[in-house]
Amino acid sequence: AQVQGLSQFRVLRVLRIVNLLRGLKIARIIKSVRALRTLVHQILFTVKSMMWAMFLLLIIIYLFAVSFTQGVNMYRIDEGWTGLELEQHENIRLYKYWSSLPRCMFTLFLSITGGISWDEAAIPLSDVGAAWVV
Repeated sequence: AQVQGLSQFRVLRVLRIVNLLRGLKIARIIKSVRALRTLVHQILFTVKSMMWAMFLLLIIIYLFAVSFTQGVNMYRIDEGWTGLELEQHENIRLYKYWSSLPRCMFTLFLSITGGISWDEAAIPLSDVGAAWVV
C-alpha cells in the first residue's frame, strides 16, 4: 500500500511539472501573439493574391489553347485528315500536344512550368504555320 502511495505521488509530481512547462510555453506564445496574428494575416492576404494570379494565368492559358486548337483543327481539315490519320501521321507530336483543348492547355502549362521545352512543343506547330510558333 505504501509503494502505491509513493508511485501516485511521483505521477502527480510529474503531471505538475508538465503543466508548469505547458504554462511556460503558452506564456511565450502569448507574448508573440500579436506578431503571430500579423504573420497569419499577411500569409492569408498573400494566398488570396496568389489565387487571383493563378486564375488570371488559367484564363490566359485557356484563351491561347482555344486559339492553338482552332488553328490545328483548321489545318487538319484543310489537309483532309481524320482523327485516325492524325494519330498515325508522321507528325504524331502535333496530335500529342495540340489536338484537343485539354491537351493544348496541358502543353501550355508544361511549357510555362518547365515540364517540356517550348521548342519541343512548337516544332509541330511550324507545319500549321509560322505565325503559330511566334
